[in-house]
Parts: sequence; C-alpha cells; structure tokens
Amino acid sequence: MELTQEQLESAGYSLKAAPDDAWRNYDELNPIPGYFQFDWLSARHPDLYHKFALTSVGLIDKLHKLVDLTGLEVVDIGAGTGRSTMGLATKAKRVIAIDIYESVAAYGKRLVRQAGLQNVTYVRGDSANLPIRNDSMDACVRVWAEVDYLEAFRVLKPNGYLIDLGPAPARIVGQLDSLLAEVNPELTTEIAPADEIDPLYPASDSFISEETWNGVRVTPPILLHDFTYEADYGDYVEAAAIFGRLYGPKVKRYLLDNRKSTVFSRLRIVISRVKK
Repeated sequence: MELTQEQLESAGYSLKAAPDDAWRNYDELNPIPGYFQFDWLSARHPDLYHKFALTSVGLIDKLHKLVDLTGLEVVDIGAGTGRSTMGLATKAKRVIAIDIYESVAAYGKRLVRQAGLQNVTYVRGDSANLPIRNDSMDACVRVWAEVDYLEAFRVLKPNGYLIDLGPAPARIVGQLDSLLAEVNPELTTEIAPADEIDPLYPASDSFISEETWNGVRVTPPILLHDFTYEADYGDYVEAAAIFGRLYGPKVKRYLLDNRKSTVFSRLRIVISRVKK
C-alpha cells in the first residue's frame, strides 16, 4: 500500500524503501512523494534514484583525471545509493560512505556487496555530525549532496582534499533547464546557453585565490573545473519514465516526443586543500 506524504515524513530518516520498480506506478496528478522531492523520492525509491544518478558517474570519472586518490582514505558525504562511492573505490584505499536515510544506505550496502568491493564501508550518519575521528581522512567528497564544511574540515588531515561535485552554477539539469523553468521556476532561476550543453563545448578551468572556502581555511588556489556530460539512459522510454517520475509529465512527454535517451548537463568540480 502506498504511503501518504504525512506517513513518509513521520517515518523520517528510518523510512523503508518500496519494492524495486514500485515507482513506476503512481498518480501523475498527485504523486507521493511529489515531483522534485528528491530526498523523499530517493528514500522511498532508491532504485529510481540509482537509475537517475548517472551524472555522479561522470563527475567521479572526471575527478579521477584531476586528482589521484590512489591509496587515500576517502569519505563520501551524502553517498546515496553508491554511484559515487563505487567510483571512488576504484582508486581509493578505503571509502567511508555516509548517508542519513536508512533505506538509501541499505540499498548502497547491497550494491557494494554484490560488486564484491572490500574497501567500502557504508555508515548511516548525519553530515552535520560525521561518525569519523578528527584529522583521519585524506579526502572529503560530496556529490550533489549537502555538506557541513566545518565537519568536513574537522575530519580531514592537514592538506586533505575538500572536493565538491555537482552542477555548474544555475545549471540544474542543463539540457532540460528551460523546460524545468516552466514547470518549477523556483528551482530553475537561470537557463544555460545552448552552446554549453553541446557535447563538443570545451571544458574550462578557473582558479580562486581565496584562503577560505565555505567558511574553512584552505591553501589557494582553489580549482573550478567545468565540463559538459552526456548521461545515456539507454532507451528513451526508460529515460522518460525516470525523469517523468522525478520532474513530472511535461518532462516525460518532452523526452518521449523527442525520442531522447540522453540528457546533457554542465557540471562542476571544485578542488581545494584544507589548511590546518
């Protein structure tokens, strides 16, 4: 039986996941969880979110070209279902995956176990109170997740990497931003120029010479790397189903009408080193 929104919220971080593929059946006019409710959607339907989160793969693949994590102890804050975690684990000595939702952490643990990864530990925890010792991690990574920078600073070793991965500023879903601005103008306040979403649009690097980043001490310069990424969902009907459940019927219809199985995004990686 489908939960009400009130029941979802009362369950809080201990919310149980629905069966795989249950997200495919919902009331388009009154979905529960509602469209754009990403925390509740990922908590109730982690399999949906895992299918969607292909930009995390692109971000981690690009990160490996910018930073050598070989042999490092890494914490993945807001790890979700493990797209980023498993990518980090291909290089890192050990990855601690932190997520506050019980259902999401359980789903991630299952995938890590199925992949046979021995260097990943999933821990249910709050980004504002990381269950990690002071000065113990070589790198803190967050992918599309909220992070408490003071907590990240606390657990990092001197000169440890503080790494942010997500959309370039005001580029929530890149190719779909103009459509999302019609559906949810509060989410999409600026639309990327069309050329930025072209797969041939070049990557760019810029540097910030500040000695603080989000309230913590860092050693300048801070690297900002922007690039365009093509997420390929394999089949346009499946892409429409995934994006339609997350963003609503107008986005679903756009992908079906245009027979698009790929979605282009402009992404950003920010790399700094903490100063202690």
